Amino acid sequence: MAIVGTGNAGCPCINQTLTLAAMSDRQCKLPNTVDGFGIQLTTTDSSCVPFSYGSSRCVQHDILYDPNCNLGDAGDKVIPAYCVRPWCYVDLAMCKKDSDERLFRSSYFPVEEGVDLFYSYTTCNSTADYWLAVEEDIVGNLALGGITIDANIPSYLFPMMYKKDSDGNVLSQGSGYYDDTIPYEGVYIHHLNQIVAISNGDIQNITLTHRSRASGIVHPTSSYTAAVQDIKDGLISMGVGPFWITAQRLKMVSFTIPIIQDRTVLVIPKPGTDISLRYQIEKVLAPFSYAMWAFVVGIIAFAALLSVWFSDRSDAALDRRSRRMLFAPRTPRWRRRKIAYARLAMDACLQKGLFFCSAGVEQDENATLPHKLLLFGFGFFILISVSAYVANLAAFLTKSTIDSVSTMDAAIQAGLTICAHPALKAEFEIAWPDAKFYFHQEGREFSGVLEDYDAGQCEVMAIGLEDTSMDVTFLEKMCARSLVYTSSLVMETPMAFPIRSDLAAGLSYWMYQGERYNTASMQTAKDAFPQETSCEVQLSSENSDTSDYDEIVVRDFLFPIIFFGVCAGLAVIIHIFHLNNVSKGRRDTLGRRSTLDLGFTASQRKRRSILKSTRSSLEDRGEGRGEGNGNGEVHETDSLQIDNCDNHPSVRFEDEEKVDASDDELFDE
Repeated sequence: MAIVGTGNAGCPCINQTLTLAAMSDRQCKLPNTVDGFGIQLTTTDSSCVPFSYGSSRCVQHDILYDPNCNLGDAGDKVIPAYCVRPWCYVDLAMCKKDSDERLFRSSYFPVEEGVDLFYSYTTCNSTADYWLAVEEDIVGNLALGGITIDANIPSYLFPMMYKKDSDGNVLSQGSGYYDDTIPYEGVYIHHLNQIVAISNGDIQNITLTHRSRASGIVHPTSSYTAAVQDIKDGLISMGVGPFWITAQRLKMVSFTIPIIQDRTVLVIPKPGTDISLRYQIEKVLAPFSYAMWAFVVGIIAFAALLSVWFSDRSDAALDRRSRRMLFAPRTPRWRRRKIAYARLAMDACLQKGLFFCSAGVEQDENATLPHKLLLFGFGFFILISVSAYVANLAAFLTKSTIDSVSTMDAAIQAGLTICAHPALKAEFEIAWPDAKFYFHQEGREFSGVLEDYDAGQCEVMAIGLEDTSMDVTFLEKMCARSLVYTSSLVMETPMAFPIRSDLAAGLSYWMYQGERYNTASMQTAKDAFPQETSCEVQLSSENSDTSDYDEIVVRDFLFPIIFFGVCAGLAVIIHIFHLNNVSKGRRDTLGRRSTLDLGFTASQRKRRSILKSTRSSLEDRGEGRGEGNGNGEVHETDSLQIDNCDNHPSVRFEDEEKVDASDDELFDE
């Protein structure tokens, strides 16, 4: 049952007049009174209310004292809905224990002030919804209590934080840094001014100064960590700049909410163009890996050796028989066999290589079944291999940019050294335990990292975009060195302002409000300082000078042309050498058709061909003085003379030899 004017049972209104009167630091003079005093709820002078505000009764306290609820002389003014809702202060312990009423801590009196005041609308049969909807706008400006924050700047970083001389020129690093009479300018200073503006007096001002010299001795590798040290030592309240939140710094001080997520990416030399002979050769081979090319050559060699083994050896016996008939100089058996197979293997490899390059195989109806099966499998291998090669070849032929390491994984695999900022050393080593890092040691931030690159300490770098993406001086140095940012993420690190713990929540509140309503965001501050560079520093597909529609020019076929020229040249040289040997009556094994006979001269080979055809004719007619015995043997008992056959010199065989036409005799000799 409701108690009229004093709240519901179990959660009655209480008197907090003495509690408010005891807050002497917030006392104020009530308007329209002579000697009346009260308490100031907000930083505005019009928020002065009597000490009895909210005590003892369920009434519309705000319409009585809140300046936002004052109708004044404007009869058509619409007042906020919360103005007409009754409420009162209540006892926290009693209401939590004996009632179901909804209650809240008064946001007019922060916990840090040591004042515990709680109010309830429902105990007065009202609702707090209307007040909660506007509470942040009215009470939020007391997050810090109208203070001035002193802050340090770790170092110059144009256009983020810098100074100008009397002529308007940007001062170089170190010049005027310790002179506080020269004001700071830049993106971060603009951002802080926006926050001060929207705080409505909760932050009166943020004064900027330099860090101490001693902190630089304690932390020589990072001016930002040195600035954090000053906050830890109580020399300053806050640091301004793009501070990474690291484990080391979190142990030292508190941070505000993050202002941005900084992306540290891999920076590499910009891929260039190459028209050298070596690169043209590599392009032709590029569709296949080197291991694949080795596999292809192995398959060709294997097929060639099998084809030699499968070949018909009937001509081998005839070659032996003809040699005996002509009394040719005999070559030692082991040497004859070695030379023969070496020559046949070489020819077979060239033949199978020709099949592969022409994307086809020889159609020989007289080939043996094993040889046909071999060529069938080899033909299918050619089909797949050539199709895959040709499918990718055009893209590689028109490519003129040099491939480079563009990811962290590739850099690690290639064993490249990566120059990086020492402030993130622990984080980098945890995230990339296999990477080879070189950390800058002289405290010159990313300019020092670039100097390490120039000194040859590394091949690539890990660079933070927030620190450098607007630094024209740094970007121009990258342009001069043909360096580009990649999209390969090395580390993503939140950035925030280091600050005293008692100020972190209040400043974070106003930073959040600025981002929420886009009235004090980091992006709006950056938009006020646009920067341009003389070159493109982002690696993308647009950096490549190739496209899917580039025409193939003669230069793209430089290697195939050279390869064909070398082969043709070798063929001409071999043929000339062969003709020279023939003209001098020397034996030659290079310029003629491949057979197992490597010991005949040109004239002897001609005679052997005549004898072969004659013998075949005689066997068919059963002529000659010797008869076949049905086992492939012919016994020559008398002499056989053939004179002037087709104008060839006469050839005579004596009956002293027994010729065995068996296919295996050549290999048994």
